[in-house]
Amino acid sequence: MTPPTKTVAVALSVEALMHQWARQSQAPAGAAVIAETEIAARRRGGIEWRTPDAVSVSVLARPDSLDAATADVAWAASSLAAAQALEDCRGGRRGCLWPDTVSVEPSEGLEVAVGAACTLGPGRVEFAVLTVRVGPMASPEERSHMADALLSNLRRLAARLDDPATIFDEYRARCSTIGHAVEVQLLPQGTMRGLATDVDDSARLVLTSPTGLREQITVGALNQVVLLQQGDSD
Repeated sequence: MTPPTKTVAVALSVEALMHQWARQSQAPAGAAVIAETEIAARRRGGIEWRTPDAVSVSVLARPDSLDAATADVAWAASSLAAAQALEDCRGGRRGCLWPDTVSVEPSEGLEVAVGAACTLGPGRVEFAVLTVRVGPMASPEERSHMADALLSNLRRLAARLDDPATIFDEYRARCSTIGHAVEVQLLPQGTMRGLATDVDDSARLVLTSPTGLREQITVGALNQVVLLQQGDSD
């Protein structure tokens, strides 16, 4: 049976509607919200999303046994769904930059915002909301095609949250951050530089310094990641 989908003309945000549906009406796994216009949409870190003619989709996951320590796998799942949807609609191989960026060519004129929010229960994730926004796309037909692609891929990845290892394997294969020298800007302040050597099984970026010291950076501690050019990492 296909999970239900709500399509609304205007919403504060698709996440807000999805969370309300999940808490108050026990929306089932795979339930989705699609909004044509959002009034108060936010990217990671609370940054406003004001891209016009965009598609915004949130899908609900209800994993049976996802450990709270691995909850940030939801970010990898959302990113993979966005990358695959872009490939389905626009072609080309799409890479991911940890934790929430998907590659688009400047000539495409697109912005992509990936989101993930988990609600914790006793010792595990009770439910997760995976969200992707893509725009602008002036054509209603293109927006409809992108909404369908996002919906199917978000549902596919949401259903796999109980097997995070397979998501991480797929994510690492697409992650362009791994192998690059980076500067990590932290919250509330501070920076670190090193070689991004992995995304571990808790969705943390593994940063290795020139001395061999390894640090794990969580999504929640991150302001942004900057890829460094050769010679800038010292």
